[in-house]
Amino acid sequence: MKSKTFLPSLIPAALALLVCAYMPVSSQAQLISTDSYEVGVAPDVWFNSVDGVIVGLRFRGEDPRTFLDGPHRINAGVWLGTRIPDTPVSYMFNYAHPVERISSPQNEGAIHLRSSIRTGVHRHEAGLSKRWQPGFDEYETFELEGFAGLYYRFDHDYLLYEELWQESPVLYFRTNAKKRDRNLLGRWTASLTATAGLPADTDDPFINFAYESGGHPEALGTEGLFGQAQLELLQHISMPAGFSVRTRLFGGFSSDAVPPELRYSVSEAASFDQLRSPLTRAKGTIPVDWVRSGWVHVAGGPALRGYTMQTTDSREAGVMGWVQHAIAMNLDFYYPNPINTYFAKIPYLGDVLRLESYLFTDAGLMYQSDAENALTGDAGKPEWQQLLLNTGAGFMLSFNIPDYLGRDRGFFIRYEIPFWVSEVPGDEDNFDIRHVLGVGSQFRF
Repeated sequence: MKSKTFLPSLIPAALALLVCAYMPVSSQAQLISTDSYEVGVAPDVWFNSVDGVIVGLRFRGEDPRTFLDGPHRINAGVWLGTRIPDTPVSYMFNYAHPVERISSPQNEGAIHLRSSIRTGVHRHEAGLSKRWQPGFDEYETFELEGFAGLYYRFDHDYLLYEELWQESPVLYFRTNAKKRDRNLLGRWTASLTATAGLPADTDDPFINFAYESGGHPEALGTEGLFGQAQLELLQHISMPAGFSVRTRLFGGFSSDAVPPELRYSVSEAASFDQLRSPLTRAKGTIPVDWVRSGWVHVAGGPALRGYTMQTTDSREAGVMGWVQHAIAMNLDFYYPNPINTYFAKIPYLGDVLRLESYLFTDAGLMYQSDAENALTGDAGKPEWQQLLLNTGAGFMLSFNIPDYLGRDRGFFIRYEIPFWVSEVPGDEDNFDIRHVLGVGSQFRF
């Protein structure tokens, strides 16, 4: 077990790194406009251990005066890794176009084409989305989408733990339904996602699709049709005097043949989901030593924050800690603090910049199908493990400017102290000072 000594001097350095990562390179994008189309162009700079300093351009195209909801919307980028790796040029291209027959004001139906090659991953997909919004409140909506595509990790050098991804291209179909509304307690969000996939080199597509398998983790995702479904429920409860409660219920269920990059871990997002954030897309953007120390947490999955260090210790010992099924609850109780009160008084900036303080507790049940415990690596029969709990306190710094549909868009940095964990290794105390630097918000409404 690694030492859990935490260097307080790293806290401001970590915050500085993450804040600077999200600061725009230039204060204003260059706009190229004609009567029929306009394109915004902005420089972009990033870093990871494989590409070194990454320089490039981002593009956003749309019809003039359509405010991001018109035809032929494009969001794209192209980058060059200055270390000239095996694939020095990377790109991202997203195209969206409303379908007139199923669209009306605030109720868009659109086709989407998405393609990217970056940080060692091919990902290409096409799909259809539909949004219903009965009134003018962007928090009262229902969204439905379906995408078919292919992803393939062709370069494992970008990974800190290569075992978390398999090597085969994967064909998949994903559908997602999301409802946002208000009740007597406050805002709530419910989302249901289902994925079916097939590794491209499968000889027999129905191998391992049954509930029971041979228990061979080295074969996960290399043969057989797989399926996965997950449900997430979020509730924001407003209270007087600046207090509030946010709750999250999570359930994720997978077939035996699901690839390791889609499997859940006790504490954080699945490896595939970590592609969403530029901070976690490749090793080295967040210093490798910080990640290996066990105090960097990536929001998502069951999200039992107090088990972040145990998950990291297991991976350092060669146990990846895959979880086939997971049921979890996260609850945060927010209370006012003077710094956030000061921020709120700043004109304009106070609307988007916050430092929130809270107490939290997480609880979860994990199911292991293969012959290793998610935290210890001990052999055992497939079963639901005992209930895991943790409690702590934290702060979250956020700079969030919601998009035109009211969805969160910005950065969220958490510093958390899980001071009680129900299951600990060896003679470690259940009550202890542990430190977590979190990337992303636990509650994305």
